[in-house]
Amino acid sequence: MTDHQRGPGDERELGEARRDADEYRLRAREDPDLHLPGFALCLYRLGALLMERAERHEEAAEVLDEAVEVTRRLAAANPHGWLPTLAMTLDQRALLMGILGRRARAGALAAEATDLYRGLARQDPERHLPGLAAALTNLGNQLAELGQHHEALDRMREGVEVRRTLAARQPDGGGAAGLELASALVELGVKLGEMGHHEEAADVLRDAVGRYRARIDSPAAPAPAAKELADHWVALVTLARELTALGRGDETEPYRTQAASVHRRLARTSPHFLAFVTAVARRGGITVGEDGRFEQASRPASGPPRASAPDPAVLARVRNLNEQGLRLASAGSLDLAVGMLRDAVDLSRRTAATTPGLSIALARSLHNLGLAEAWSGHRAEALAAADEAVHLYRRTVEAAPGPVRPLLADSLDSLGSRLAALGRHHDALVPARESVRVHRQLAREDPTARLPELARALNNLGVRLTDAGLHEESLAAAREVMDLYRRIRASGSGMTGGTGTADTDHLSGLIHGLSNLGLRLARAGYDDEVAAPTLQAVELLSGLTRIHPGNDVAALADSLAWLGHHLRRTGHRREGRAATRAAEDLRRRSAVRR
Repeated sequence: MTDHQRGPGDERELGEARRDADEYRLRAREDPDLHLPGFALCLYRLGALLMERAERHEEAAEVLDEAVEVTRRLAAANPHGWLPTLAMTLDQRALLMGILGRRARAGALAAEATDLYRGLARQDPERHLPGLAAALTNLGNQLAELGQHHEALDRMREGVEVRRTLAARQPDGGGAAGLELASALVELGVKLGEMGHHEEAADVLRDAVGRYRARIDSPAAPAPAAKELADHWVALVTLARELTALGRGDETEPYRTQAASVHRRLARTSPHFLAFVTAVARRGGITVGEDGRFEQASRPASGPPRASAPDPAVLARVRNLNEQGLRLASAGSLDLAVGMLRDAVDLSRRTAATTPGLSIALARSLHNLGLAEAWSGHRAEALAAADEAVHLYRRTVEAAPGPVRPLLADSLDSLGSRLAALGRHHDALVPARESVRVHRQLAREDPTARLPELARALNNLGVRLTDAGLHEESLAAAREVMDLYRRIRASGSGMTGGTGTADTDHLSGLIHGLSNLGLRLARAGYDDEVAAPTLQAVELLSGLTRIHPGNDVAALADSLAWLGHHLRRTGHRREGRAATRAAEDLRRRSAVRR
């Protein structure tokens, strides 16, 4: 409801709620035991009424702050009676903080509300599962706004599963619970598409479309509300877009026809909702005709519209911060490096808010920060930075594929490593596979420059495959990595252990690839083939004078130690002793460097 649509009755209700809150505040001071519960409920009611008025959101924030504080006191004294109200108030407060753009605060409140609802739902699922589902949706949205897209996706998936449970308990497609499930499926499908999970996005959106279609076709179902029609339209349009991204554009015509029909019905019955639909369409680069048909907005021949040019001085400052941060990280000064790269992220983020051209600089800074955080052992922080970098590159790759595709490929590889470091091995496979796919395309276009990057990404994919228990596929990847390095050496790229940074990086990659091949062969039972790549890795390692923090020295040392044990156990004692000595030497060198 807009301001000019509100009547005297609405303002009278708000005035009464204010007076009630003021009166109970005084009573609660005099007799908290008697009046604090009534005061908490008055505050919540007042906060909810203020939230309906955009111009009073700051006042609503103050009221809900007080409501949370009062409800915490009540829940501390009587958890059984007041924890549900505290969870509800926290969730409402988080929603408002998100609306006001205070994302970090919103995320913390939403996480606390979700944790409370989890505990409550374990004790009384019938009563509290709906609250948990809503809190998960809110938390997912807040995490996405903070750039923590994989965590957001996890919460959205969990929320969908909770809503499935609720819908399954209801007859006739779940009623209101079924509608909430369909809406949650649309949000999940949109998020999956944004993150490049096009197959899963199409499946999820098809599920949502089927549920909306069943309600429309059911004679017993009530006429759809405006939000239901709008969500249905978004599901149809997004499904068509995901199918197109999968190269299945010939399957989209039925969904385009349905979307046109839903759009016309929405225009006829709820014209005020067309603003929402139009905004969604424009954000997705879609134009809608008078008949409701939609098409991807065509670009002018000269390419995408140009954003205002970034300030060269700001770009230079961001670039210098990144270069200095990476130099410090390479030298082992990781705390200083992280601080400098955080400065680069902060500066580029502030400027990107008003100058979209700096979003690539922001993504680069986030990628570099993620590397330094990972080398420092800050795993959660590294994942958040890598996740946001990938998300930003996805948003810009279509407008500038030439410079952005290599950056996206590298960030996808890094994201896979960050997820794996937190034990999320199946999640890590998705970006790792996509990284190799993009690197293959780039290597076909420019083998000289891109083959080493493909080899590195493929080697990391092999590790991810092993972590996920896919050993034969991992062995095939390891063998291909060796083939790639043979091609690189034959091309004269300088793999002889020289002092150049690129040569040293290629040599490090080859050493990791050889040790991984040894591990994969051992895991697959090819015991007689394990010694050759292991000894070659040991020989090359002795000539490697520079150890970069990003080379995962601990993992390499562990691999060589395990290979040494395996070789001795399978009768290759001399080779086993050489691998064990190399592992011990590598650990000593790493300890001295620190």
